[in-house]
Amino acid sequence: MKKINIFILLILVVTCKAQTIVNINTYNNGNNYGKYFKDIDNNFQSFIGTWESINGNITFRVVLSKDEQMPMGSPVKYYMDRIGGSFQIIENANMPNEIIIHDSIKYYSISNTTTNSVIYAASYGSNTLGGHMENNCANNGDDFITGFLKMNIINPTSLPLQVQWNIKTRPLQAQETFNIPINVILTKVD
Repeated sequence: MKKINIFILLILVVTCKAQTIVNINTYNNGNNYGKYFKDIDNNFQSFIGTWESINGNITFRVVLSKDEQMPMGSPVKYYMDRIGGSFQIIENANMPNEIIIHDSIKYYSISNTTTNSVIYAASYGSNTLGGHMENNCANNGDDFITGFLKMNIINPTSLPLQVQWNIKTRPLQAQETFNIPINVILTKVD
């Protein structure tokens, strides 16, 4: 019995893959395999929260949160902290006649899943966030179009914080609409 326990322990030791915790700022500097790229310097902190842009009676709202130690690759090759997020486009926000025109958090009955994040990004310095997003409300809510996201803090010492939000998409066909702002200033409201 003792030999079996030693054998099982040896198998576990050999098959377990150790993670090396490294600063996310070192991502893609060498081999990423087996590493956990952690937000050690709190680069994400400035971006976490609720951001809004108001144009007339239409509010574009983005909510960002930190997702820790997310598995990356298939099969998993490394782990990484990242920022996840969602968005809404709201008519008459915070009013009794508020109407949510588009909401990225959707339930899909075919797969019995709900989208929680459509924004996947990281920050390798305290003033810039980059990644991609899936606009699952494109073409009036019937389709999704991906884009590359960049958020730059305009003035890190002023409050409330403001960022330049910019999305780059593939060239759209004549009948396609992206539905969300692609170049706008967002203000941190929470």
